[in-house]
Amino acid sequence: MEFYDPQVILFVADCERAAAFYANFSFAETFRSGPTAPVKIEMTLGGFGLGLALPDPAASSHGLTPVTAGHRACVTIWTDDVDGAYALALAAGAADHEGPHPFLDGQLRVAFVEDPDGHPIQLVQRVAA
Repeated sequence: MEFYDPQVILFVADCERAAAFYANFSFAETFRSGPTAPVKIEMTLGGFGLGLALPDPAASSHGLTPVTAGHRACVTIWTDDVDGAYALALAAGAADHEGPHPFLDGQLRVAFVEDPDGHPIQLVQRVAA
């Protein structure tokens, strides 16, 4: 038995909008369910798979009960410039949650934003000693 290519799926209101947002962070599209009005788009960044799916088709096709409000998952993206990534996220349509600040006794610099569907994104930078 072999396991491979794990993926986290976020339930979103608009797959195209969500994919355009995550493309700002260098996520690359690898799959879409159809050329127009896709119900799922898959993207990758550095071996991490991110699925963006509409909740209603997932519910009717797979018997799931998607949660579509609140902080149901958090995507962490490492960067070498958390302040720049934070500004990029806000310019791309993210909502501010907590601006760049030191964390773990100054070992890291982190910021939190929310994507257009309200999923939190943690932007993290290692701070040189």
